[in-house]
Amino acid sequence: MGIASALQVTVEDLFGDEPEPVDALDVAAPAGSPVSVARVGGRLVTAAGAHGLLGAEAWGVADAVVADTLTWLPGRSPASLLIAGCDPAIGLLSGVLDRSGHRMLGLHASTGRSVDALAAGRVHGVLVHGRASELPEPPVPVRRWRVARWQVGLCAPSGRRTAPSIDELASRRLKVVQRDAGAGSQRAFERALRAAGAPELPGPIGEGHLDVARRVSYGGADAGVLMEAAAAVFGLRFSALEEHGVELWLAEEWRDLPAVTALVEALLGREFQAQLGLLPGYDITECGTELRVS
Repeated sequence: MGIASALQVTVEDLFGDEPEPVDALDVAAPAGSPVSVARVGGRLVTAAGAHGLLGAEAWGVADAVVADTLTWLPGRSPASLLIAGCDPAIGLLSGVLDRSGHRMLGLHASTGRSVDALAAGRVHGVLVHGRASELPEPPVPVRRWRVARWQVGLCAPSGRRTAPSIDELASRRLKVVQRDAGAGSQRAFERALRAAGAPELPGPIGEGHLDVARRVSYGGADAGVLMEAAAAVFGLRFSALEEHGVELWLAEEWRDLPAVTALVEALLGREFQAQLGLLPGYDITECGTELRVS
């Protein structure tokens, strides 16, 4: 330390130990923000929102605080696996994997945003959903597994007998909580509007399926675009628009990582599949089937 001070350089500069590159998964957090962190190859990837994510009552555990560099919190280190996607299976996989000695950071993002992160090399893998003919092409070589099938549609407060139809939404110009443009559920909603010859409808953008359900249940809108399981959690009326398949994509680049091997074992295991099968509206008959890419 004394030598570094005398030479007016940092200890890292003196010994050539450069800090690891840091990259934000999505939007960079302001200085002083708590973040979750995972190591993806030769860089650290951060994700904001560790505390009170999406308005949840439980606060998440942060790994570090953003400053000029990352300031690690006591007892924390980067997760060895980072998976992004738009399905509750992420949380279940993370919980099962924890007991294998590999910490997985599972972060919510729409299918579109997740695929963008995979293309940029900021994640090890993604969970995507959509109609079989509508799933995007993987932007990098991947291994693919089927996870589940479920319905996406419209929800309405429990006081209604049924969820509103597309025609009713359009004719009455009802307020609909929607999703960002890259979300599979939003694309399903937009297809339904076009098929009915209906115009775009007003409404706020929800951060995820549960956020949409929460806003509708609290009276923030007349309807919402979401998956069946999220509607069931809040006791909302649900009307299906499409059936979507869910796939796990893991970049071939990381296939030999011990954490990736453990994740695949968890996906195929009885514990994860038993937990996944408890989610309302989930069809898991093909869960763990690897898709051979021709």
